[in-house]
Formats: sequence, C-alpha cells, structure tokens
Amino acid sequence: MRSLQLSLVTSSGILLASKPEILTEMQHILASSLISAIITFAKEVHRQELQSISYHDKNISFVQIYEFIIIIETKVEETLFSDRQLAQIIEQIRISAEPLLSKRDPDLLSEGEAALILEHTLHDISNLPLFFAKNPLISSEPLLFSLVKFDETDIEIIETVGKKEDANEILDMLTKYNLNAEFEGELSGILLLTPEKKNSALVIVDAQGPQTVLGILIFPRELDYIAFRIFPLIQDKLKIISEQDNQLEMLEILDLIQNIEDPGNHFSTVDIEDLSLSFLKNAIGNKLDTILYPVITEENVIIVGDKLTSRMVIDTLSIFNQHITLDIIQWVDEKIDVNEVNLDKGIFGMPLNQFKKLSSTGKIPDKTTIVNLIDGEIKGNKEGTHFITLLDKLKDQDLDKASVVIFNELRKLVSMAYIITSFSLYDKEQSEMLFRNLFQHSGFPASFVNKATELALKRNPLLTKIV
Repeated sequence: MRSLQLSLVTSSGILLASKPEILTEMQHILASSLISAIITFAKEVHRQELQSISYHDKNISFVQIYEFIIIIETKVEETLFSDRQLAQIIEQIRISAEPLLSKRDPDLLSEGEAALILEHTLHDISNLPLFFAKNPLISSEPLLFSLVKFDETDIEIIETVGKKEDANEILDMLTKYNLNAEFEGELSGILLLTPEKKNSALVIVDAQGPQTVLGILIFPRELDYIAFRIFPLIQDKLKIISEQDNQLEMLEILDLIQNIEDPGNHFSTVDIEDLSLSFLKNAIGNKLDTILYPVITEENVIIVGDKLTSRMVIDTLSIFNQHITLDIIQWVDEKIDVNEVNLDKGIFGMPLNQFKKLSSTGKIPDKTTIVNLIDGEIKGNKEGTHFITLLDKLKDQDLDKASVVIFNELRKLVSMAYIITSFSLYDKEQSEMLFRNLFQHSGFPASFVNKATELALKRNPLLTKIV
C-alpha cells in the first residue's frame, strides 16, 4: 500500500495523534503547529480555506472537521495522487472521521481516543481501490492439503503444507460436501470469511478422482474488499489453468494467484467531467432500479444506443460497480470479434444494428438486462430500492463526493456478502436461521440482502446447498 501519514490536531495546533506513529515526534509537533498557524492565517487574511501546501519532500493536505484538522502527508517521490484521487481520499476521511469528532471537545479528547479515530479512518481509506498494491494477495499465507474422503463424516489428510489448525474451520466445512461431485473437471475457487480465525480465505479445489487437493490462501480482513473485487479475475485464471494441457502443482497455482495483478475498477479510469447522476436518471428514466440491480450483482447489462450516450451511461453506471472487477466494453460494433467477448457477464454498449444481429444469432444470453436508449425500452425483472434512494439524495452532488458515499454503501454490501459466505460453515438448519436473522435484523431492505446473497453465491458456490 502507498505510504500515507495522518495526523489529528486541534484548530489551535495541538497534536493529538499520528498514524503511523512518528519517530521524531517533537519535530512533528512543531510542524503541525506551523501548519495550523498557516491555515489560520489563510482563513483570517485571505478569507479562504487552505487545502494543501508542499514543503521539503512532502505534499500536505488538510481536512477541517469541526474544531479539528486532519493533516494528510505523502512523500513527493513516493506517492503521486491525481487531483481526483486526492478529492476521493479527503471525502473518505471526512465521511469516516466526522461522526467520531462530532460534539467532541478538543481539550477533552485523549491521545488514545484520537489514535483510535485515526486508525478507523486509515482502515476506511485503505479500502479505496487506488491504494492497493499491484499484486494485493502477495502477502497471503499459502496452505496445501491433499485429502481422501473415506466416509460421510470425515476426511483423511495425506499431505500438507502449513498447519492444519490454521484451516480447521474450512476442513470441517468440506466434510459436509462431496467435492469430487461439486467441482469435477476443473479448478474452482471459494471465497469465505472464517470467523473463528478472524480472517478470510480463498480456497482452490482441485478434485481428481478419489483424491482432492486444496490450496488455501489465508489473508487478513484488511484485504477482504480487494479479494472480493478481483475474485472474477481469480476464477478466470483458474479456468485458463484448467484448460491448459500441462498440469501445474497446487503450490504453483497458489503462487500464480498470489501474483495476480489488480487492474483496478473501471470507474477509477473514467473522466467524470461531463458526467452526473442526474444525467443517468434522465437517460434511463423511471426504471433505473431495474438496471442497478444487475450492475451491482455482477450480471450482464447491454446498453443499446448511439456511441456517445452509451459511453456516458456506462461510465456513470460504473460508479455502482466499484466493488467488482468486471468486463466493461463501451462499444461493441462490427469491428470487434464478438467470439472473443464474453457477453455472459459485464456491461456492454452497442449500436442497434449490432444488437439485432447478435440477438438473431443467439449471441445475447437470455437473462441479459437490455437498456434500449433509442426507444426507451428496458428488459429486466430485478428491482431494488436502497441504491435508488441513495442516488436520489446524491444526484445533484459533485460526482467525486457522491462516488465515495456510494463506495461506502457498496462496502457494506461486500461485508454482508462475506458474512453470508461463512454460513456454509454450518449445517442447513443453522444456516437457515442465520439467513432469517439477517433479513429481519440487518436494518437493510430485503433487496439489499438479496444482492449480498447473490454476490456471496458467486464467491462460495457451496452456499447453493443451503440457500
């Protein structure tokens, strides 16, 4: 992750805490006081907020929250954020820290409380996709087990790499399933939360006759979001490996997955200058909820219309797709070989004549949501209110700020999906009870829980046995 230093100071320049902690604290206290004085000077003399300055080898940005200032420091040669990225970071800091600093007296806020506020804020920032390393799973811990299931309630481990106790929950879960029948013929991935160990795991299953080989990557909860987002890439990689003639050993497969590259999400590359949520609402009309549902749950959507409008709709829709790395092709015309495009999952734009051609030749999957911008016809049957309500609240806001608010809601969706993945650790009766409790007591509408369930099913196919 890129290096980032947060400090919480009072408006009068008293340093309360820094994360990560500073070795030369006295110098940092003096620098914080100087920065606070500069901010005060700018407000009193120039009648405007100072947002950032540079000195020596650092870029310094500020977030004023009530009677506090959060100082953001990055090293010039190490971290180059675009204006848009910095705006997203500042907005995330504001969203995370504002509720925690509301009605707090700067003179009464302890050093420990200030440190916890910064830890919480740093954790939230770390989930922004722009922060992750090129190979985010490189630090995960690999485990390997070769198993033979010899009766209905137990398995025999005939080979291991790593400690069995690190995977007890997973191994206990897998005794409930006939993996050879579930995953016969190809490698498959399972992503799930393991509550007992308080971490998450990617399980790769290679079922070969009576023997099943499990490769497991254990990673800390800080990587939950990124692993969830790039899971479609992991599945695609496993499919490619399955189709190759040369058979790789499981440890080699684990190494390939650990080194998988994170391409980021489409929205992070979008030029948002001409985009707005109001435009999206006006372009789609009153059936926008029918489109958002498949966009959020990793289903395929086709936008039919002219090139410019289709691109703008797709780019704006991608704000609701930040939690998934998925194919997004803005324009599929006759120049693109459709045999090389997987229209089963992703968001695609195309002209009407291309859509008619693909429809007549059976290239468009039956369950595709179709948005015909030319005649206003929308084909789709899944609806949800939560994100539509959110969009209505944000439609007139700056898109950078709105994107962070939507990102935080998507992160809640991912967290709920992770909770659901853990239900496969329990028997059917317990799982059904957990589902009932989730619908009744989560505080979210049923459509939100349904979205989380659909995403969880895509990451843990064993859930199909209990849902």
